Amino acid sequence: MLLGLGACGEGLPPAPPPKPRAEGKAAPEVKAGPTDESRAELYLQAKERMAALLPEDKDGPQRIVTELGPGLREIADNASDAPLRANASLLLGTLHERAGDRRTAISFYRQTLALLPNEIEPRRVLALALAADGQFEAAIPEQEAVVKDDPDDLEAWLLLGEVNVKAGRTEEATKAYAAYEMRRRGLIDGLTLQNKDGTYVMPVDQRAACARALIPARDNGTGLALLYALSREPDPVVRQALAEAMGSQRLTGYKAALTEAAAKEAHPEAKAAMLWAVQEIERDPLESRPGRRRPRGRPRVMWLRGQVRRDRTPRTLPRGQVRRDRTPRTLPRGQVRRDRT
Repeated sequence: MLLGLGACGEGLPPAPPPKPRAEGKAAPEVKAGPTDESRAELYLQAKERMAALLPEDKDGPQRIVTELGPGLREIADNASDAPLRANASLLLGTLHERAGDRRTAISFYRQTLALLPNEIEPRRVLALALAADGQFEAAIPEQEAVVKDDPDDLEAWLLLGEVNVKAGRTEEATKAYAAYEMRRRGLIDGLTLQNKDGTYVMPVDQRAACARALIPARDNGTGLALLYALSREPDPVVRQALAEAMGSQRLTGYKAALTEAAAKEAHPEAKAAMLWAVQEIERDPLESRPGRRRPRGRPRVMWLRGQVRRDRTPRTLPRGQVRRDRTPRTLPRGQVRRDRT
């Protein structure tokens, strides 16, 4: 007789404990890459650090390159915003040039130009860097584009003549210097010519632009023209521009006329510009008396730009004034148009 099995499986071996459920491995956390917003913040940080460098801090540019260079390179290569990429590349070029590495600087300037081929400022910076590196033949077409963009840029014509001389192209250099002289005289005419009824041929804003455009011309003839214009100019906007030009040139022959004009000037901004010009002459005078003797040497071409750019506007303007650039096409070194950061 068979014995019945016990209820509920009595007599069976105990079931093995359930295996723990295998927990799936957590996916590694993916770090978000840089955004254009974070890139812009890094670019501005580097730009501000460069601007804060003191002239005596010779190692400063290289220090910034070491600390922030990789991030700036990432911006220059990967940012979706072309002007941001161009600005980062131009800033890298400026830092490398100031650190003494011109060849690397030139490569970044070329990258900037490739990103914004229709902007003139990258071409202007590239031409100066090529000339500073002794690559005169390569600098010539870039500088020719600069003078074509702004024929009234006297400093640009001087540089074009200089690089042609250095490249052994005497005939082309002569043409460049002749163009410089023609433009210089044209700017003086634009500043001073009057109609028979005594009204000026050019309007106020263009006369002021002519005055500022004459800053690179430190010869006696230009000096006399500026003094003549200051003594007769009826509009304070133009008088202010004349004072800014004189203060930028810092010729000692201007001091007496500026001091006398400032004492009579009723317009506050024009008066401030005249007083500033006198201070600039006293701070760093260039011994020249227009009409009596020639300035020492010819107008000097700056191969390397200054902190940001050796521009044609005063290094410092009277308190409360904003810079009135001669042309909106020329931008400070270290940035290009549409610096939207």
